[in-house]
Amino acid sequence: MKRRIIKQGHNTMTITLPINWIKKFNLNPGNEIDLIERDDGIFLSPEKVNGKPKRVEIDISGKDIPTIWKYFMGVYREGYDEVLVKFDPETQIEYPHKFYVKHIRDFREKCPIEKKCISEVIQHFVARFIGFEIMEHGKNFILIKEMGEITNKEFDNSLRRVFLLVQQMAEEVTEAINTGDIKTLQHIQDVDINLDKFHDYCIRILKKTHDNRSKKDCLYFSTLYILELLGDELKNIGLHLINDFQRTKFKANVKKIAELVKEEFDHYYELFYKFDEEKLNRLSQIDKETYMNVPEMYRKADEPEKEIFHHLRMIGRYLNA
Repeated sequence: MKRRIIKQGHNTMTITLPINWIKKFNLNPGNEIDLIERDDGIFLSPEKVNGKPKRVEIDISGKDIPTIWKYFMGVYREGYDEVLVKFDPETQIEYPHKFYVKHIRDFREKCPIEKKCISEVIQHFVARFIGFEIMEHGKNFILIKEMGEITNKEFDNSLRRVFLLVQQMAEEVTEAINTGDIKTLQHIQDVDINLDKFHDYCIRILKKTHDNRSKKDCLYFSTLYILELLGDELKNIGLHLINDFQRTKFKANVKKIAELVKEEFDHYYELFYKFDEEKLNRLSQIDKETYMNVPEMYRKADEPEKEIFHHLRMIGRYLNA
């Protein structure tokens, strides 16, 4: 539909709102509405007019850990303020930790399967999400609410934190490959969990406070996706070094590629916040250098080196996607 712009005073322009839209959302004079600027126009939303929290109810009775995880991940990322979780109080379910670290193989001997009551499992899930807290607890339900107000500044700080966590993992993995000392990698899984927490928190903030169709927000979403993939690849290298290749001394070419990939990420991080043509050219140069080394690398490498090299190459591909 079209609306004519009306001039009021010297510097003010107004338009009228459709009466059916006004009635649909029960708007009255003096109400506030959200006005979001987009690249191609302006979007008006009555969503926050009444200050009501965004609420959802989920029933996890009879569902397994992967399905419950998908429910929690979905409502958290989508930006719900209140989540009422219903469940069968008699249910016992497998402890979720080994699922959401996303690498079950390293738990084959360390974490035997144990069953917990469903309410304890939910509490463990809630602790994984920044800002979520349990506010009410009944026999067959738990009410989860968001605590605190989300702001754009929190997004900026959290995104920076994701970058720094990936950088930390890259530094520790590179050092372990160069020196053979894996002590610093013992906590790499915890670092990755922390990275995932801030990654999900960034997505939640974007969904709640940003216009998800703007070009800038599309960049944020794709960057966050890449950063999570980088964290997973670095975690996998760390777990291989801890569990499979502890006594391996890597050849100079593997060490060189690890250093190049670390340098590549450092430039990627810096370029995200400040464009620099020289660093952009260096990114392409590193990618070409590692790619050209693939045939020679595989011809000389043993199986552990090939496995590590595969993950390093995946990191390089993500950074140059």
